[in-house]
Amino acid sequence: MRRFLTGGVVAALAIVLAGCRVVISPNDMVGWAFVNEGANGRGFFVNGPGDPPAGRGSALLAVDGTGRQALGTLHYAGTALSSIGQLRYSTYQAYSGAAGETLTLAFDVDYDSTDSSTAYQGRLVYVPGMAGAITPNTWQQWDTLTGPAAWYSSGSGASAYRPIVGDAVQASPPCTQATFCTWAQVLANYPHARIRPSSGALLIRAGGPVPGGFVGAADDLVLQIGTQVIEHDFEPGDGRVAVGAANAASLGFGFVAESATGSGSFVSGPNGRDGAGSAKLTVDSTGAVALATGQFAGTPLDDLTFVSYKTYQKDPSPHATTLQFDVDYDATDGTTAFQGRVVFEPGVSGQAAVTNDAWQTWHPLSAPSGWWQTGTPIVGGAPAAQACTQATPCSFAQLLAAYPDASIRPVTGQTAGVPVAGGVYLKAGSGWSGGYTGHVDSLTVAVRVGTVNGTVTYDLEP
Repeated sequence: MRRFLTGGVVAALAIVLAGCRVVISPNDMVGWAFVNEGANGRGFFVNGPGDPPAGRGSALLAVDGTGRQALGTLHYAGTALSSIGQLRYSTYQAYSGAAGETLTLAFDVDYDSTDSSTAYQGRLVYVPGMAGAITPNTWQQWDTLTGPAAWYSSGSGASAYRPIVGDAVQASPPCTQATFCTWAQVLANYPHARIRPSSGALLIRAGGPVPGGFVGAADDLVLQIGTQVIEHDFEPGDGRVAVGAANAASLGFGFVAESATGSGSFVSGPNGRDGAGSAKLTVDSTGAVALATGQFAGTPLDDLTFVSYKTYQKDPSPHATTLQFDVDYDATDGTTAFQGRVVFEPGVSGQAAVTNDAWQTWHPLSAPSGWWQTGTPIVGGAPAAQACTQATPCSFAQLLAAYPDASIRPVTGQTAGVPVAGGVYLKAGSGWSGGYTGHVDSLTVAVRVGTVNGTVTYDLEP
């Protein structure tokens, strides 16, 4: 679990956050952190999904049927609820095992700042499903200060943590899951309430739990305190983002052994790499292993404006690490079943011969050839023939011409709190005679989401 920033660091953020748009990303979390509050859950920043309300990305949270996952900050600890003039955010339900679920908004609360108690008293929670219908795969904005009653105190019912007012514990709090309150009613019942001082967190949260699990995204959290309006924009990051063993999971990366005889790891070297290291992939003649990320799930292939990556193989081999997309060949037909992958193979790309003991850079989108397909495409809801095969590979332009509505497959569910989503794979193996040991580094992706462009280089490090 990542820790929140506290003390002097948070105090210094006041200058940054005063009346402006703040970008929270892997490059700079600005006092925010993902917090796992109950296995199983995951959180990281992604491109999309869809066309987010701010920028090109969002924060994605996933939980299984018992999990709880949050993205939060301590920056607003001690803030009086009566000083909040705006509080709205946007959500996207990518998958839910139960109807009407999306990401909630919550904060730790001290219900009476005039008494002597600052003990933990549960959270004040906003439930969008009480304010309106949840529409899957659509961005929806929630104005938490207006509209129907959607706030409740978690310190009610069977909870041991109840509101404390005038140093007395409330036996029957007025705002519960049986009797939700409007924001005006919250303030009328608790005129001296504040976000709990010192350790009071403002949270965007998945779980509760959600039967069957949940995957959803949040973006564009707007908070006004007094005259200061702060817009929080969650983004996957631009420029260089270092990915290594310590942070890969929190960035949505992981090694996928697609056979029992493939392995991957983050390592130092070899010489000539970017930064201090790279990702090492090792397989025997039947093995297969990949470094994969779901950060680009749902991205239309024609929104990719630039892709490059670097490979290195120590042993003599005609192969170099491939780039693969788990693809939905027709994003307009409603079918998101697994349809195989599109594969870029450097050795048949027409860019250069694979060279051993040297780093090489590959540009899949501009290569004369190199793209081929696995599996059976589904177009218009029906199986279709492969346009690009291993025997007759295509250029990326030819692939797009054959499948103009193709996209990286969207989120389709969750397993153990991890999103089931279309991935980008840097893969070695699947029948490479003699086996293979190689390295990969510097995956660079430029993507257009709506009207916003961005470029990120994932620098793979030990």
